[in-house]
Amino acid sequence: ILDAGCGSAYLTFAVYHYLNHLKHTPAHLIGIDINGHLVGQHAAKARALEWPHMTFDKSAIIDYAPEQAPHMVIALHACDTATDEAIAQGIAWGSDVIICAPCCHHHLQEQLARRETPRAFTALMRHGIMSERMGDLLTDTFRALILRIMGYKADVVQFVEAEHTPRNLMIRAIKGAPTFEARYLD
Repeated sequence: ILDAGCGSAYLTFAVYHYLNHLKHTPAHLIGIDINGHLVGQHAAKARALEWPHMTFDKSAIIDYAPEQAPHMVIALHACDTATDEAIAQGIAWGSDVIICAPCCHHHLQEQLARRETPRAFTALMRHGIMSERMGDLLTDTFRALILRIMGYKADVVQFVEAEHTPRNLMIRAIKGAPTFEARYLD
């Protein structure tokens, strides 16, 4: 299992403990992040816990070249395009499961801001918060559609209540038969 953009690695340690110690399912977890200081701290903690099948590497998600393709790619609140990189790498590696809880979505929002707003969306896009939410919804919709096009069964769910975090969407994708339908292009 690869935790792409592991950051503080709470999820990495929790998943490792859950699978290996509570469910007794042997799992090797790799956490990657561009913050070398955090990666070093996490590696030391894994050694102190004597968790031999947990490793950490300093790397950008898009540049990471694993020794073996991960069966599962997870990304919890990987910022901006890091979620897209995790999805792209998971697809390229042929990972069986891709689970992402997206964070910020600036890339599409910046593109929307540079374009003339279609008349039908003027009322929605005139307010900053509404424009931002529209960018978020479009980005996550595109992410789920791309996963479907690439042969994954994908859905988008709320994984925690909105009162705890506004970033509460999770995209879950399992490799299988494509669910993309031509009607989405209309």
